[in-house]
Amino acid sequence: MRRLALTGASSFLGAHLLRRLLETHAGDKLVVVDIAAPPVTLEVRYREIDFTQPASDERLLQVLREEEVDCVVHFGFFTNPRRDTSYAHELESIGTLNLMAAAAAAGVSRVVLRSFTAVYGARGQNPNFLTEGSPLQPNPKLAWARDKLEAEQHAASFARRYPGMMVTVLRLAPLFGPGVRTFYTRIFDHRVVPVLMGFDPLVQLLHPDDALDAFEAALERRAPGAFNIVPRAAIPLASALHLGAKVPLPVPHPIAYAVSDALWAAGLAEAPGAFLDYVRYLCVADGARAERELGFKARHSSREALLAYLRYRHPGGAKETAEATA
Repeated sequence: MRRLALTGASSFLGAHLLRRLLETHAGDKLVVVDIAAPPVTLEVRYREIDFTQPASDERLLQVLREEEVDCVVHFGFFTNPRRDTSYAHELESIGTLNLMAAAAAAGVSRVVLRSFTAVYGARGQNPNFLTEGSPLQPNPKLAWARDKLEAEQHAASFARRYPGMMVTVLRLAPLFGPGVRTFYTRIFDHRVVPVLMGFDPLVQLLHPDDALDAFEAALERRAPGAFNIVPRAAIPLASALHLGAKVPLPVPHPIAYAVSDALWAAGLAEAPGAFLDYVRYLCVADGARAERELGFKARHSSREALLAYLRYRHPGGAKETAEATA
């Protein structure tokens, strides 16, 4: 019997993974470690820990020992940027550092960490497909990506110091599909969408079912290191907007960055201007290693993930768009 602890189970993907594990791994012992309790309808053990509080590493070490946990799945990350960057840093960077320290001290044999392909950074020098060995160079102004990069660095450091603790990192492309609500998906909730004049990069949109399949594969296969978890095919941004029947509004990029930062500072924007890098430059990851070592291959393309979201969020318009483009 495997003894597994899941952090961040109150997040969208964490909650869905918890439900799937309860269905497919009924023989395992599951412990939720989170600031929020899981639904009372789920028969799972719950231990309350706030990773932003002092001595949370000592509390977690106690829990891991008492529950005899041998595998930790860490979902304690924000999918949307936050204005309280200090809190986000405490949760994601320092929280991951404390988690890795507690796991190593408790003798945990495996840690599976959620990450994001955004840690590569969107840059004009990026190759067509970023492999796991590509440099991680997100925009230093973007705290959202910087905290996640630091979390990966903490995990890699502990993996080197404690070779008996296997660390697996899954870098997920942006999620798109039924139930997903992020600043990425909210772009497609507007009729008119500003775009950067002269730029039309490829983007990768990952269906949440594929993300869940990847975590199950990582739990079944003992494969250390980082893995890109991406859809079967990317899609040009302009094509994605066309599928959503959106009206693109071209804006010169110097103006777009300045206006986005001003709106973010005023509390009127979904994300700071540095996120515009991802609709200006290429940031497309290669999934060959995950297929080779985890046996994971996405079932959905970026187009299919986008249409699944549109059907869920805008049933009438999405149906017409899908039929018109079939």
